Amino acid sequence: MRLVKKLQQALREEKVKFGTGDELDEMSQILEKCPRIGEVYQAILKDVTGKAEGKLGREGLSAERILKLGLLRKRLSLTYRGLSESTADSLSVRRFLDLKLGETLSRSAIHGNLKAVSDATWAMLNECLTEYAVKHGYEDGKALRGDTTTVETNIHYPTDASLLNDSVRVLTRAMNRAKQVIGKGIEFIDHSRRSKSLLNRINNTHRVEKRHKQYVEFIRVVREVVRHCEEVLVVVKKSTCVDFSQLIELNKSQAELETYIPLAKKVIDQAYRRIVKKEEVPASEKIVSIFEVHSDIIVKGFRDVVFGHKIRVATGKSCMILSLEVLDGNPKDSTLVEKILSDHQDSFDAAPENAAFDGCFASQANRDLLKEAGVKELTFSKNLNMKMETLVSSKRVNKMLLRFRAGVEGSISFLKRVFSFTRVLDRSLETFKAALQLGAAACNLTVLARYNIARANI
Repeated sequence: MRLVKKLQQALREEKVKFGTGDELDEMSQILEKCPRIGEVYQAILKDVTGKAEGKLGREGLSAERILKLGLLRKRLSLTYRGLSESTADSLSVRRFLDLKLGETLSRSAIHGNLKAVSDATWAMLNECLTEYAVKHGYEDGKALRGDTTTVETNIHYPTDASLLNDSVRVLTRAMNRAKQVIGKGIEFIDHSRRSKSLLNRINNTHRVEKRHKQYVEFIRVVREVVRHCEEVLVVVKKSTCVDFSQLIELNKSQAELETYIPLAKKVIDQAYRRIVKKEEVPASEKIVSIFEVHSDIIVKGFRDVVFGHKIRVATGKSCMILSLEVLDGNPKDSTLVEKILSDHQDSFDAAPENAAFDGCFASQANRDLLKEAGVKELTFSKNLNMKMETLVSSKRVNKMLLRFRAGVEGSISFLKRVFSFTRVLDRSLETFKAALQLGAAACNLTVLARYNIARANI
């Protein structure tokens, strides 16, 4: 892999000069030459339309354009609205998307199509890019390094009071929507202002006894709101509308009530157990958001608590993301080595010759697993009580692998700084996973484009 080291050094020392437009042009050429890219396009069309052929939109939004829009959104860290504006005023973006004179793309079209693409499809794109890297000598699968990190979901810091207030706010909004359609058939008391007042009083009260009384009152208010919602839901289900627009509004309110009533009850139960009964609610039973229910509570060492998901990342010498997985809960890192190894074997049909992991992955069982699979040189940043000779052939090789392992920290930093891996704004677990897989694909394509540019200029 001397070629990769030479290209990485040239890029670090800025011996090769190129702009974003040059990078996008090279990315477009890579996609054209990428093996099995047609399968990715068919998968995108199947996700969006339910069939692997055809066009979308007024004049046809092709699978290739959907893929490029997703890559642009991650590479340039744009919102859907910002991406829509870029299709109108950025020449490099328009050239990358091959837009005709006067042609632009609306925010709703971009949003609707990108949200429909699954994480499995973006992972397939990642596999194609890995095959391209192997074909052009940037990756050979002989070295592997892995680590974990956390990615936040788009929620505020959860407290019992804030969750109770969210429940009141959302449920009241749904009831007001239903009342505008049905009218006098719905009667309830609007507790929104009272809820907001209680939230402010709890946040600004320091005496425990006084806060306890305010929490008890808050729980009682939310219970009353839930009771009103259940009554309104019965009325909504029995109601019929002639006007189509009113029917849509009624369906929206019904969907919101059916979604948030059970969640509000969970919030009430959680607050009652914690505040009134003084129980310690297990993390697995806690709800930290009524909007992003899938969010996990992640505590890493003595650092701050993260509300989101833990992910595992594996890279090679090329610094490309070879595999990425969103984990369920907060499993120990030492339990992840087997899956990292199996993913690598699936991609390269063989185990790596060299492997390096963080100290949290260290265990005798993992050492034996990797050695039996065919890993010749292995190290952990903390080897526990394992003798060095059972891991590597020499101290020199151990130092090289430790330096190699440190590179995965740079890859994770690159993902967080450039490809929005700090906090994912997309809602639902499915779109959360899709956003991360798309980010990994955009990262890999960016790395490949920079290697190609450097290769052509040195």
